[in-house]
Amino acid sequence: METNEVSIPADIENNNHRLEVQIQDILEAIAATESFIAGIDFMEFSRDQKTIFAVERAIGIIGATAKRLPISFMDRYPQINWRRLSGIGDILMFGYLEIDLKTLWELTQNDIPFIKDLMSKVIATL
Repeated sequence: METNEVSIPADIENNNHRLEVQIQDILEAIAATESFIAGIDFMEFSRDQKTIFAVERAIGIIGATAKRLPISFMDRYPQINWRRLSGIGDILMFGYLEIDLKTLWELTQNDIPFIKDLMSKVIATL
């Protein structure tokens, strides 16, 4: 190794790889969510059980993945309410309580685009 090269310790490199995979999982679930609701409004959404289930699953994956992100990463992006996102993920993945359809729709319209934008910028820097 040349003297001007920097060696990244394996544990840090593995953590960066794991973080990249987790962010990519979130972005894939967001893309799925966007495809499920493309071209429909709330009324159509609320009458389509398949779409509701698909969106619940995708947002559940987002929340479950967010729950496994390193605390240091979440601390760098306080503009995302990680606790709320993880809680909704638990509700959707484990069926603790039913989630109101209006809340689910609002997530797809407000939170998901914001998270997508931020995570896209983050992954570009890894």
